[in-house]
Amino acid sequence: MTLITRILTATTPHGNVAVPIHIQAPTEGDRCWECSYSISWPEGQRMGIVRGYDSVQAVYLTLQRIAVEIYGSRYHASGALRWDKPGDGYGFPMPKHGYEDLVGEDRIAQVPD
Repeated sequence: MTLITRILTATTPHGNVAVPIHIQAPTEGDRCWECSYSISWPEGQRMGIVRGYDSVQAVYLTLQRIAVEIYGSRYHASGALRWDKPGDGYGFPMPKHGYEDLVGEDRIAQVPD
């Protein structure tokens, strides 16, 4: 199965810790497509499956789900999470209802002026 990965970094009392995000290629189910993902937080792995009408929708909804989980994390809330530069966002598309939470490049890329 094809796997893609993005590595974020969490700053913890024990130093910087890699937070890998893995996304599996979508697979066709009975009446929908499924896309599995995992986020390996310092305290443990969080896994999920997202379903869509076709493979493209399954991937897009998975990316949005990951954005919601990242922006809802205590690491984001405390400013201890980064992808590249601190405060610059994580590069995942956010559902419209979460736009107010976006920071940095994520905000520039998704929120209309």
